[in-house]
Parts: sequence; C-alpha cells; structure tokens
Amino acid sequence: MRVRVRLAAAFAVLAVLVVAAAASWFVVSSLQQDFAAYWVAGRAARRGLDPYVNQVAVGLWDGVALFRHSRFLYPPLLADFFRPLAALPYGLAKAVFTALAVTAWIGAAVQAGRLAGGASAISALCAGALFAPLYLHLERGQIDLFVLVLLLATIAWRERPLRGGVAMATAVLCKPAAIGLLPLLLVARRFRLCALAAAAGAGWLLVTLLFAGPARTREYVREVAPRVVRYGEGGTEAMLLDASLIAAADPRMDGRTYPESALDLDARASLPRLLAPQEPRLWAFVLPYAVLAAGLGWAGRRARGHAQREVLLLAGALPLCVVASPTGWAMGCVWALPLVPLGLSGWHKRPAAWAIVGAGWLLVALPDLLVAQRVLGLIAIVVGVCAALASREGSVG
Repeated sequence: MRVRVRLAAAFAVLAVLVVAAAASWFVVSSLQQDFAAYWVAGRAARRGLDPYVNQVAVGLWDGVALFRHSRFLYPPLLADFFRPLAALPYGLAKAVFTALAVTAWIGAAVQAGRLAGGASAISALCAGALFAPLYLHLERGQIDLFVLVLLLATIAWRERPLRGGVAMATAVLCKPAAIGLLPLLLVARRFRLCALAAAAGAGWLLVTLLFAGPARTREYVREVAPRVVRYGEGGTEAMLLDASLIAAADPRMDGRTYPESALDLDARASLPRLLAPQEPRLWAFVLPYAVLAAGLGWAGRRARGHAQREVLLLAGALPLCVVASPTGWAMGCVWALPLVPLGLSGWHKRPAAWAIVGAGWLLVALPDLLVAQRVLGLIAIVVGVCAALASREGSVG
C-alpha cells in the first residue's frame, strides 16, 4: 500500500514538474497573446484610456490586434484587476501571471479531488499533464483556470449560499460564459445560492460603475458584448485599423520581441461557431445550450439530497458552458479536468456511461485530429454525464 501511495505521489510531482517546465518555456518563448491583451488593457486603465480601443497610436499595442477595437473582451472591471500586473514590466508580469495560473491548476485539482468524495487529486494532476488544452491555456495566458477555481468553490460551497453566491458571481464577472452553470444550480434546488449570486452580481455591477464609470459600463453592454458574441476578438473589414498604423507600430513589449505563438494548435471549441462560422446567430448558441442543459437537468433532477450526484450534475455543466458559448475556445476545456477524479471514483458503477465521458475527454485532451474534435468531445462528455446521472445505481461515490 505504501509503495502505491509513494508511486502515485511521484507521478503527481512529475506531472507538476512537467507542466511547470512547459509554463516556464512559454514565458520566455511566447508572447502569451491573451495575457498581452490583459496587460495592455491594464495599462490603458492606468492611463485613463479606453481598454476596448486599440491604442496602438499612443504606443499601447498587444502585438496582435488588427482592428480598431482591442482584443480585451471582458467586463471593464477586469481591466482594473490587471492594473497591478500592468505596473510591472511585461516579461515579469507574464511570469508572475503564469506562475499563478499553474498554482490555480494545482488548487483546482485539489478541489476536484475533494468533491469526488475523498478521491485523490493526483489523478487530476496527472490528467492535466496529458491534456493539450492545459498547455494551450498556459501558452496563451488565459484566465480559465482562475475561473475554474471559483466555479469549483461554488460547487463546494453549495451548502453555504453566501460564499457560493459570491464565488459564482465573481466567476461570471471574469468569464460571462460561466453563467451557464446557473440553470443547473436551479435544477439542484439551490435557490438561495442563486439569489445570493444575483445579489453579488448586482454588487459587482455597482463596483464596476464606481471604478470604471457609467460610460465604460454602457460601452461594454451596448457595443463590446454584442460584438464579442458575433465576432469574438475579430470583426468585419470595416472594423480593421488603418494598415499604416500597424506597420509603424513597435512590436516589442517593454523592449523585447516575442514570437506570437509557441504552439500551433487549433483553438476552436465552440459549437455556435461551428454551426455558423462567419457570424453566430442567436439560435446557434441558445438552441445547443437549451438541448444539452435540458438533458443534463432531466438526468440530474433528483440530484438534491445525493451529494455525489449533485457534484456530477454541476461539474458536468462546466464543459457545457464552454461548448455552447460563442466564445468557447480550447483553453476553456480545462473546465473538464474535474471530471477525471469523479469518473475514476464512479467507473465501477456505470462503466458504459463513463466510457462515453472518457472517449469525449480523449478527443478534448489530444492534439488536433479532426476539425471539430473538441466540440464533439465536449458534447460526448455532457452526454456521458447525462447517462451516468440517469443510472439507477448512481455514478459516483
């Protein structure tokens, strides 16, 4: 028994070392282009400039944005959150951010292990080291791991509605697609948590109005959010910036030029953009989410009162939030990692259902094979979770 424990611990340490080494390489060999957009937005906020406008004309450029609008897609308060990092030189700032992201991954693995009914977090760590989207997440410098910690905290604190509500509202503030978890919390009859999440969301709105101001908040609601839903970080030809400004721009970040990308992987993981690639319509993301969420909700309708079923219902909603979002990318697939310890703890009770989850998880985890592999993988994960929840014996714990 001791040999097993030591061997498992050795694998976990090896997994952390592999991911940390890859993250360190990304810091020195990649622009980490999504973090570049955050850092530039933070600098714009520090200088009183609009973070949603491409400020290349005043020397603030993330090295990637080609449109009149910037690549910063989040609520305006997030630009203020990045002010402390924006005060640092770019190389140091992204090193700090990447180290925090690796720490968030480890924290999420520990949380997932606890939610699986005492199952070890080692499985989640080892699975992460074999998970291509995790490396793409770190290479791009995304925030999904931080949001995952908040979402897992929401699930863990479902018996403590105030804490859970604040965690849920903060997750939605950082990543609006996380709101897809809310209907499944209602299915689980966590009404107080949902009400307090709404109240906390109103509180964040007030904070946003105080710090970012009414004008910036209106800009995000009326202009930025609709554009992001339709085009992501892109846009139409009419939205392109004057090519002469880009040609004259300094591509260096604090005196150093980084390669735009260190990994050549397809980042797509959105069913709406697969169905309507040019410009997703309302039906393209409402209909897929409604169908998959309805199936998940029906299968988990008796989850309340059965802790492990409820955890599975809510954890199964996380990959649904990614695949049904018009802004779903491979980096967000890290939200599927908590299903690893849950699956290992419930495999013996419903192997057929978990085989579907495992097949989908492999499609998500492997490097590019098919054009739509991550979309198919995420859908398979949700379908498999539905099958596990619908089983009489239960599927976990």
